[in-house]
Amino acid sequence: MATQIRQFICRSDNFGALVHDPATGATATIDAPDGKAVLAALEAAGWTLTDILVTHHHGDHVEGIPALKQRYPQARIVAPAKDKARIPGCRPLR
Repeated sequence: MATQIRQFICRSDNFGALVHDPATGATATIDAPDGKAVLAALEAAGWTLTDILVTHHHGDHVEGIPALKQRYPQARIVAPAKDKARIPGCRPLR
């Protein structure tokens, strides 16, 4: 099966994206601008979050991380090495 992508509205001026691999069940959010919106999109799709891929440290990209980690504590946070100190719990991209 092909990778599935879901896009959805986040905040008043942004959007979110989920990337899902049906073969493994892995699901990543690209950034976490709004935890409630990401969680609602995951629930609507019936997917379990495995990864939070952060593009950079700005608030509108990381504000939802605490809510996501509360619901999915096993989810990995991956971010650029230069932002590692600004995003608690992240693993830098290599």
